[in-house]
Amino acid sequence: MTTINTVFITASWFKRLIGSSDGEVQSSDKTPEVDDRMGFDGALEDSEVIGRSPLSYIAAGESVSSFVGKQIANKLAEYGLEDIEPDEWYPLEIPLAMLYDMNEEYGDVRMRNMGQNVPQHVEFPLELSEVDNALRAIDTAYHQNHRGSEIGSYEFQQEGESAGVMTCENPYPCEFDKGLIRGVAKKFANNPVEVEEIGEQCRSDGGQRCEYRVEWL
Repeated sequence: MTTINTVFITASWFKRLIGSSDGEVQSSDKTPEVDDRMGFDGALEDSEVIGRSPLSYIAAGESVSSFVGKQIANKLAEYGLEDIEPDEWYPLEIPLAMLYDMNEEYGDVRMRNMGQNVPQHVEFPLELSEVDNALRAIDTAYHQNHRGSEIGSYEFQQEGESAGVMTCENPYPCEFDKGLIRGVAKKFANNPVEVEEIGEQCRSDGGQRCEYRVEWL
């Protein structure tokens, strides 16, 4: 299956992005717990994410605004994730806690925008050119950049020539996933893209999964 590889972002770029602040970021040695903040009920104790993923979240936040980018970097640092190396593995709960914090503090729209901007900061294989294949490749990329016994998945089922349903059964915030799906589809669609939540359950309401209908009109 075709895969998506996240772009290589150096640690020095990360430091330049943060820039100066009014004071030192107070970091914590304790890994944050996110079990009570997500509907997904997978155990995350052994779950890890490769460094280039949280670095791409910083870059995606910077695409929203320089303020958002710095807030993301600072929140990661508060949880003990700084001087990130792209090819090192880190506890998944740290970037998840950051994303849930950002969602609570800045709202759903900004979280969707952040997710939508992530595909701008990843490299897509040259042979990948169709929307449906790109949406299927999200799950492959997810498992390349995350590891653990219960990290969940993204499953895309096409319905017709220009529509399908994405099932997100993973620990990420709903609005982040909704934006990510839209961003990936827009990268390959020649026409407008619509993403609508259609499932009977939602992770933000304690459900195990979310379902989104995707149309590239």
